[in-house]
Amino acid sequence: MKGKRSSILLYFDNFHRVADLPDEQLGILFRALMECGEREAAGEDGITGFEQRYPNMWEKTQMAFSFMADTIRRDAASYAEKCANYRAAAQHRWDLQRESQAIPDSPPADELERLVRQQREKTGRPDWAAL
Repeated sequence: MKGKRSSILLYFDNFHRVADLPDEQLGILFRALMECGEREAAGEDGITGFEQRYPNMWEKTQMAFSFMADTIRRDAASYAEKCANYRAAAQHRWDLQRESQAIPDSPPADELERLVRQQREKTGRPDWAAL
């Protein structure tokens, strides 16, 4: 899933709302939330139609899914916006550098890899957090 979001956030403040669900319903809820997250990361609607995909989901579990899936959708949109802002800032920096040094229009792939590796070494962060 390179370049795409590969996780969802589950918040502790939601736990008390689902704590009394039986393990079977928690499993269904978790599976539905993971599917929702994957669909949202792919740019699809992960919420609509979940009742048909999970017919054994109780009403209380459906309610929990609804508010938790809304949070996943907001988080996915926020992440996409953050990535777009980072890309725009990187492009702006590249454009400024290109103008000042008269370098080619686009960086060669090996140059990008070198820059990412250099940034990772400088910050001590893994690849996914280096940019």
